Amino acid sequence: MDTTTRGIAEDLLLVLRRLNQADDQKLARDPGPFGHVRHALIAIMETADWGPAHASEAIQHAIQEGSMLFSAMLATRAVDCGTAINSMTWPNTASAEISDELAQQIADAIGGHFHGDRNYWPQVMDDEWDGGSGRVIVWEHGEDDWTVLACHGGRPDYSPVEYEPVPLPAGVWVEPINHYALRVLPRQ
Repeated sequence: MDTTTRGIAEDLLLVLRRLNQADDQKLARDPGPFGHVRHALIAIMETADWGPAHASEAIQHAIQEGSMLFSAMLATRAVDCGTAINSMTWPNTASAEISDELAQQIADAIGGHFHGDRNYWPQVMDDEWDGGSGRVIVWEHGEDDWTVLACHGGRPDYSPVEYEPVPLPAGVWVEPINHYALRVLPRQ
């Protein structure tokens, strides 16, 4: 029996998968057995310095993809976070580039979503800011983990506040660059 943190986490993931596929749907509920095991798995991942939002994302990826938890953790760190909830009115984004106006609207949506201080609002950087493609939104005074929360939603470490992903226009996706910068790209 593997009693390492990684071994215990992988075992809990197997239990979580079985609960998710249980014939008795009372077992697959959250709150309920599924939720309790999921929360235990998140707590174990937090001991390895994973925040609850990151841990939850990796668990969901592992369940959907049928992968090992460690592989899912790596994949969710490297994968884009394409959120496309269309609950806001956005201009047509079918073009191959993100305009200054659209990037600013997304930055404003991010600032509003996280109740930012207007004196320290997210900024749209020049498209050559880091040599990458697309546009970059920088917000050094944003919520902890805002770049990941903007993509996937969740709860920042040690915070009772639960965030939904930031609504984005269809045809746009975003990916974290680091803890204070987010890249905005057209979905091809």
